Amino acid sequence: MDEVHKVTSLDETWRPGDVVFDAQGDIWVRSDHPKWVWSYPGGSTRSSHGGPVVPDGSVEEAAPCRPLVLLVRDGQAVAGRLLQG
Repeated sequence: MDEVHKVTSLDETWRPGDVVFDAQGDIWVRSDHPKWVWSYPGGSTRSSHGGPVVPDGSVEEAAPCRPLVLLVRDGQAVAGRLLQG
């Protein structure tokens, strides 16, 4: 089985626009809001300008149930690929 990027701690590993799968089976998207750092997914992972879609945020850091598995970074699928950072 391929290794996947899992993060279990509350730290600054995540980038705005990252899409993750949590331990309860929910999908979350990282925002750039200072307090509401996670949001519910929208319809797209890439903006019309080519960058990642970054939501406004709706829940605090501890809301997604750890561990988290990174699925999308910079608007591109990364599931199953080990990432640094």
